[in-house]
Amino acid sequence: MVQIKLAFRIVIDQESTMLWDKYIFEDTYFEYRVQHQVFDNEKEPVDNYWELLVKNPNAAKIPFLLSAVVSNYVAQLNGSIKSLPDVLGTTFFPIETFRLDLISSNVTDASKHKLGITFYTPILQLIDIIDNKYLLSKSEDTDHLETFMFAFHPQIAIAYYQNS
Repeated sequence: MVQIKLAFRIVIDQESTMLWDKYIFEDTYFEYRVQHQVFDNEKEPVDNYWELLVKNPNAAKIPFLLSAVVSNYVAQLNGSIKSLPDVLGTTFFPIETFRLDLISSNVTDASKHKLGITFYTPILQLIDIIDNKYLLSKSEDTDHLETFMFAFHPQIAIAYYQNS
């Protein structure tokens, strides 16, 4: 049987409309400005994240530091993304971990702050692909599988694949 992990990625910026996204935007932008000051050079300050990385490679820690802010919001999801139901609407996209990437930011212009959050499922059994839908199971018992189906989605990818 094939084991997989699925990944679902969202991008959050100033134009995000969902309240949850807006809170993440505000809190990560605040934290970004604090961390930018920590890693910036007082004598030759820069405004944007990519310039900061060139001047101080240690600024690569900023996305990790922003993850601490986001982890409180991810905990509110209680292990699943409710906006991604299975084809029956009874099982939601399960999440085990997440990774934050800072796409861009600028201490003087909030419109330049943009981040991606990729959510990863636990290991799932991929039984088949039927009509552009993943037939999956959380069960490890290969004799009796309780299954669910997720339709293909442009923001979902297979992030891990193991053929047993």
